[in-house]
Amino acid sequence: MRLLAILNSFWRVPIILLMTVGLATISVIASWFDSTGKRQHQCARAWGALVLWISRVKVITQGMDQLDPKRGYIFMANHLSMFDHWAFLGHLPFHIGFAAKASLFSIPLLGWHLSRSGSIPVDRKRPRRTLQNFEKIGKEVKKGVSFVIYPEGGRTFGDRLTSFKRGPFLLAKSSSAPIVPVTIIGAHRRLRRGSIIIWPGMM
Repeated sequence: MRLLAILNSFWRVPIILLMTVGLATISVIASWFDSTGKRQHQCARAWGALVLWISRVKVITQGMDQLDPKRGYIFMANHLSMFDHWAFLGHLPFHIGFAAKASLFSIPLLGWHLSRSGSIPVDRKRPRRTLQNFEKIGKEVKKGVSFVIYPEGGRTFGDRLTSFKRGPFLLAKSSSAPIVPVTIIGAHRRLRRGSIIIWPGMM
């Protein structure tokens, strides 16, 4: 199984990279004509769904019937792998942004897409700037835009949670936005930290 996963990753990973560049380019161009971020989010949703399909990773969701797609939420989830992002984009029927690491915003195309699609940078070295950005998130949530936040502040190595950061809860309190706790199971088994080998399966 390991050898098969390695061999399949040789063609899956380049396709995902090319698709990422292509959709990010389309997203940036679309942002010139659409200031709402909806077109960019459509590109992101297509990206997530296509990555899951190419990787042969099936996401099983529960509790979606309890949510109202017309209102904004703050989704707080554990963070195990890049597949967390793809699962949210491919399966969550909301206009969502991410509270993402500030370093991601400096990556060509990806950073431009994040900025123009409404995602917010989080820089632990600049807490005051991050709190200002959290205020922006609060305003967007009141308009009906949802955000995904990983309260642990980064990816974890396995099945155990690390301590939560204070910021996301201050954000939820100041914006009066409902928190939706999300448990992601098995994403680290589909793509392990520091690896490019994709393991098909369920999460």
